Amino acid sequence: MGFFNNLKKKIELKESQTSSKTIQKAEEKIPKLEKAIEKNPDNFDLFYQLYGCYVDLGNSKKKIECLEKMHKIKPKDAFPLSQLAQIYYSELDNPEKGKFYQDEANKLNSSKFL
Repeated sequence: MGFFNNLKKKIELKESQTSSKTIQKAEEKIPKLEKAIEKNPDNFDLFYQLYGCYVDLGNSKKKIECLEKMHKIKPKDAFPLSQLAQIYYSELDNPEKGKFYQDEANKLNSSKFL
């Protein structure tokens, strides 16, 4: 059993190092992105990158803020709405709001095929 316990500890250590590196990179990237957004407040891609940082950090409130801004910039893009649905369903346990956003995303997706 000693071998497997050591292997398990090494795997857990590796995972925590990867996780802390990801968190550190996200924390370093956020101020740069916020500065860029000040200069380009309608840049969907900058908000998408910022959203990715908050995904890495697990910050639901900030993810929602980014997705709402992304939706305002590109109201016909279903991605922010479907991500909002997922957050409300999975992270915030609010199925009513999750369903609302998913229905809105579905409307946008179905209108592409009409």
